[in-house]
Amino acid sequence: MSIIARLVAGSNALRRSIIVVMLVATAVASYAAVEFSFADPQLAAWWPAAGLASFAAMLSRNRERLLVFVLVVVLTGVGNLLAGRDPLFALLLGIGNTVEVIIIASFLAPRGVPERLATLRNAGRFIAVALIAGAAAGVSIAVAVAIFLGRSPLESFAQVTASHATATLVMLPVVMVPVAAVRGLRRLEVLAQSTLLFGLIALVFWPGNQWPVAFTPVIGILWSAFRFPMLISALQVFLTSAAIIVLTTFGGGPFAPITADGRSFIVLTQTFMLVFAITALIVWAARADWIAVVNRLQAQEELLREGIVAAAVGIVIAERTGTGLRIVARNDRARRVVGDSDPPFGIDEIDRVVAAAESQNVVFERDGRTFDASIAERSSSDGPGLVTIVVTDVTERDERERLALSSAEQLRRLNDQKDDFISAVSHELRTPVTSILGFSEQLEASPLPPDAAQAGEIIARNARRLADVIDDVLELSRLSALGGPLSSTDSVDLVQLATECARDSEGLVLSRRVSVSVSAPDGPVVVRSRTRELVRVCANLLSNAVKFSHDEGVVTIEVRRDGEGALVRVIDHGLGIPAEHREMVWERFARAPIDAHRAVPGTGLGLPIVKALVESRLGGAVSIGETPGGGTTAEVRLPSEAPALSLAHEGD
Repeated sequence: MSIIARLVAGSNALRRSIIVVMLVATAVASYAAVEFSFADPQLAAWWPAAGLASFAAMLSRNRERLLVFVLVVVLTGVGNLLAGRDPLFALLLGIGNTVEVIIIASFLAPRGVPERLATLRNAGRFIAVALIAGAAAGVSIAVAVAIFLGRSPLESFAQVTASHATATLVMLPVVMVPVAAVRGLRRLEVLAQSTLLFGLIALVFWPGNQWPVAFTPVIGILWSAFRFPMLISALQVFLTSAAIIVLTTFGGGPFAPITADGRSFIVLTQTFMLVFAITALIVWAARADWIAVVNRLQAQEELLREGIVAAAVGIVIAERTGTGLRIVARNDRARRVVGDSDPPFGIDEIDRVVAAAESQNVVFERDGRTFDASIAERSSSDGPGLVTIVVTDVTERDERERLALSSAEQLRRLNDQKDDFISAVSHELRTPVTSILGFSEQLEASPLPPDAAQAGEIIARNARRLADVIDDVLELSRLSALGGPLSSTDSVDLVQLATECARDSEGLVLSRRVSVSVSAPDGPVVVRSRTRELVRVCANLLSNAVKFSHDEGVVTIEVRRDGEGALVRVIDHGLGIPAEHREMVWERFARAPIDAHRAVPGTGLGLPIVKALVESRLGGAVSIGETPGGGTTAEVRLPSEAPALSLAHEGD
């Protein structure tokens, strides 16, 4: 993570403190750049305030950013004003500087999220933005300079653009590149390289030395870019640039004697620094991309090797040389089948195809077992060709397939036995439960003492719950076997059906103080479907939504057209189902393992019934998702016409 990313992700207090420090430094740097510009008293030789102000703007968020832009105008203007410039001229210079900062912050830290200089693509974008922003500042300031100083706009544009873009290109990378630690012997190498780099700078650019060898510090920068973390290189580029500009200003280095015109030598120095910084950026980023590619290839190679070793088939990889084949890799299974020696393998079928340099599948037998070998020949124009041999034990594969089929058949029989058992038990329970329910309802209607009336009410309530469970189990058994009577398809107005289901739920919602509403188009939404099944689906989903809603909550049944079909949603704002538990709710008797859900009575059969009805009877699809703001949304997609089911599957 880069320095700026850490600051943005950290505490607001620290981030805002850094913004204030950078803005104050912007004012100080603006004053110093003008006050100590000896070569050209009218225009600064270098403008580090651009980098400081851009850093502050990239750290800001939302409304803070607008305030930062205003403060950059004010503080840059104040710095120029204190350096003796006309107030209006200072204000225009502040506006020109702010144009640059706005461009940089908008493109390099959109929505307060700073980019990271870690790839060649990012570096290219950063360089382009820095140059465009510098040019924008150059245009704005050149106009002001032409008005107040009477200088050539083109000359001012070149000088301002170079000084601003250079400051951005050498300062911002320090906070935008990834931070990585330097350990062990690499620290000694950093010390040696830094000594060489800054020794060369002192030697070449010291006042009085005017040797035409300005390129020599590039050696140290390239050493750093190829060997060290990007942050080390970024710091060195920044310090190198500052040192070269200061020493050149005092008459050192190869650019000082080129011309007596200080303006030209400033532009020349800044252009050199632009090339210097851009070169370093491209080399860092290219090296980072190269390292990422190498790491990815190494990981893929390791994964491939592990896959080959652990593969259930024998794999041989060989290179074709001028004298034959050279084995590159071979796993244990291949050794057991084709041996551990170099080709020929002693298997006539394989040796014949390899000798002919063909791609072919062959079958052979060894030790009473049958094998299938897939031989692939791949030629290459820039290297040796590759030969891959994949050997499959057909006998073992057939044995596995037979075992899998046998296991599947056994599981199917066990599942059928389970369904038959549950169905039989449910049928046996239905008669006594019906009797209990009938007599308990009579007790409820009879005048009884308070204690007896309460006992009768409890018996009736639990008998009804048990009857509902038995009905659900029998319904699932019928659906599993595609048995039971099927209602015929007819035209169903889903809006009317949803309204009736909402009205029928009044008994549920009164005890929970939950309101149920219908959201639907003004006109009917008609599909050809099965009314009985649709009512069951809607009632189950609505019952779940009410049970898991908070008291005084709201449940909505939404009906919409969906292409030629229709969409029905039941939306609640209650407990919700975590994403990791949503698939399990379709299983029989399964409930989300959450305390809040366990406190709500239920058998875990409602949603499996809904899924079976929608998918096997109605030809649709059902899913569960999260309601924005919390809760659950059950969504049923229905075709324009439910599929016709075979009469062979219908019950009596």
